[in-house]
Amino acid sequence: MAARIAIRLTFRSPLSKSFSSRGHRSFQSRLVSTTNNRPEFFGTSRRFMAVLATGCGATLAGFVSYRMISNNVKARPVKDSNFPAKKGISDISITLYQYQNCPFCGKVRAFLNYYGIKYNTVEVSPLWKSELSFSKYKKVPLLMADDTQINDSSVIISALRSLMVGQDSIEQILVYYPEITTKGADGKEQTEYANRYFIMYKEAIDKKSMEQEKEQRKWRKWVDNSFVHTLSPNIYRTASEAMQAFEYFTKQSNVSTFEKYSTYFAGPVVMYFVGKHVKRKHNINDDVRQAMYDEAEKWMKAVGKRKFMGGSAPNLADLAVYGVLSGLEGLDTFKDLMTHTTMKPWYNRVKEAVQTHAGAC
Repeated sequence: MAARIAIRLTFRSPLSKSFSSRGHRSFQSRLVSTTNNRPEFFGTSRRFMAVLATGCGATLAGFVSYRMISNNVKARPVKDSNFPAKKGISDISITLYQYQNCPFCGKVRAFLNYYGIKYNTVEVSPLWKSELSFSKYKKVPLLMADDTQINDSSVIISALRSLMVGQDSIEQILVYYPEITTKGADGKEQTEYANRYFIMYKEAIDKKSMEQEKEQRKWRKWVDNSFVHTLSPNIYRTASEAMQAFEYFTKQSNVSTFEKYSTYFAGPVVMYFVGKHVKRKHNINDDVRQAMYDEAEKWMKAVGKRKFMGGSAPNLADLAVYGVLSGLEGLDTFKDLMTHTTMKPWYNRVKEAVQTHAGAC
């Protein structure tokens, strides 16, 4: 009989140092809050950039190694009397702080809508971010589950899904997604969340489910690391497309008249150059449209003949790809993507599943 073996997490310093020097309970209390203390990324004169994905979510850096020691995976529950009593997802008050057209926020909404989870939204001012005055973390999406703050779109989705499959409480679950801050080669602080793509099951899962989880993690990571970075250079590829994007975004966003006019006149210029910067940073081909098409076809090849990557129903990777695109439907970028790739039938299937809350229990 195969033994039930847990995921063993090997954390580099300073994480391991925290365990040894401060003790387990101190480590837990530090990790349950996922806020971070770094200064806001955008300066006052660059706040217009925050309207798009550049200001949403964190970049990935690979600071943590995971040691899988069995085909059966079981996350060890953390036992601590300070954790509150178990609550189901329907018992939690959820508020999502967002930008309406932020791709990373779209990922979270797609997840919540598909599973029929009730939530409120707060549209964050891209200029002032006064709605986030309670938090040291100034990016979106940011989610409040009752009084517990969760940062990073992928952590939000993984943590809530872990709660849905049987983990005890959102506070306990967040222990499995510690924040790790390091300094990059340029001396700037970089933040990573351990296990951000892992779902924490309370019981062992079989080999088939393990393989499905592995595939799901791979493509969720691809969305954050590759696919989403092809969108900005396409949305702001030309001055006219940048203007179209800001007209579309400002009409959909619930912000003040002053902010709408400010972003309308200044935003396209700023984001045009941001798109060029993202293209260089991520080594995207000069033909940014073709680069986006190529990534989309890579996804469709992985889906293959299946209705969804998840089979008969969308999995978290399906919802992530759909989510980052869903806020762009009124743009030429989106129309071209649907016209010049094989993505449209799959996209429409996921859209119908999300809009009808097909994953609701």
